[in-house]
Amino acid sequence: MEFEEVLIKMEYNKRDAGIVSEAWKESNHYMNCPKCGSDMIISQINPMSSSDDNFISFDTIIECSSCSFKLRSKSFKVLGGVKDFDLKKISIGSWTDSGSRTSLDYEHVLDYDILKKLKDTGELAEFLIVNNHVVEVVK
Repeated sequence: MEFEEVLIKMEYNKRDAGIVSEAWKESNHYMNCPKCGSDMIISQINPMSSSDDNFISFDTIIECSSCSFKLRSKSFKVLGGVKDFDLKKISIGSWTDSGSRTSLDYEHVLDYDILKKLKDTGELAEFLIVNNHVVEVVK
């Protein structure tokens, strides 16, 4: 089966994407498959245009490196600083297309110590968001 055929047959599945967002393990910077426990691969394929997004979104494939588990999702990156966070949610201070300051709120699966360090230092970071969950601080 050709890669394009796989993309056409795959559908966006919010339930599976929710499962995958919970499977991220910050300690090893890999996402683990909810079916077999192997490493997951995130591939941002094509930019998607949308008038309601302030960021360039990508058609994203998330697939297991061992079994047949795969899903399609939307992902994007946000540059900003941690304004506030708790164990489930994060508030990121960022900028709009026009340069205005904005605050973005998401659920996250990030390590508490990393978020504390980013908030305490005020350091800017790039956050990877998959299916409206922050899953990684991009280094």
